[in-house]
Amino acid sequence: MNKRELELIYEDYLDEIENPIELENIKYQINDKEKIIQLFSQPVKIKKKEIPDIKPKNVYLFFKEHIPIYYVIYDKTGNFYEVLKISNYYELANQNDLFTKINEETFIIETWNKFYLTEEEIKESVYFGKLLDEDFEILKTFLEGKIDQLPQNKRGLTVPEGNYNFYQNKFHKKESEIVRDFTLRVFDIIEEDEKSLMATIELPPERLQEQLLAAGEEKTVYRGDNFILFIDEENKIIELEPSEELIGKPILLKIYDEEYRFENLPEKIKLLIPEKYTGKINIDYIGRNIHIEGK
Repeated sequence: MNKRELELIYEDYLDEIENPIELENIKYQINDKEKIIQLFSQPVKIKKKEIPDIKPKNVYLFFKEHIPIYYVIYDKTGNFYEVLKISNYYELANQNDLFTKINEETFIIETWNKFYLTEEEIKESVYFGKLLDEDFEILKTFLEGKIDQLPQNKRGLTVPEGNYNFYQNKFHKKESEIVRDFTLRVFDIIEEDEKSLMATIELPPERLQEQLLAAGEEKTVYRGDNFILFIDEENKIIELEPSEELIGKPILLKIYDEEYRFENLPEKIKLLIPEKYTGKINIDYIGRNIHIEGK
């Protein structure tokens, strides 16, 4: 697919999210109205549709104002469900987007675009379908750091991350903005949970300057020996997820020269990038300066 074709697809995508359909402008012809009245004048039997329980692999659809948002249930964190955004604009996928089929339609799972919904919000969504077992297994294996890349036949084109000359990266930026409110909300609420499922640490700006001098490919995910980092540059957040066997145990976390002791290691640690820092983020360099040790 050439650049012009990608440009047209991206423009179509922008039109969908920026220009809502005005339903009140849709006019019915008189014949259509008569058919509708005739249809509803006949008695009908309505069979109640069973809605499946909320489980991983379930795919739903809801609307944020006029924007359709597809998502798949991945996990549960405290009072929230951890979900991943899905898009039918698969032509704009890059190496971190997983191709899948849902109801015979092609979609991409945005492995980097995680957000959080309550049970009520999911129940108010429309159940759309279910992810294939093999695709969910690939997704889980990738997010747990057991593989460094998605299978070649299941991912989009490789493009340099952060370079907005590529329509794939422009698409990613927009997709992140759409669910930003649902991404940030969990950090404000989960910290108050009595089980301490989330902790927050602000990265020192003077140490962030160091990573500007370090060579490295721009990435959104870093996999350490016993943790994974996910970066959301738009929201200035790095999320650290320790290995499952460390959660709830006393550990010592070292970030650069700073030490943080936890009697019960939380499931997630939010690393804040200071607002005044405007440089690039080399997640590999930061990851190499993070160590988790048992106490």
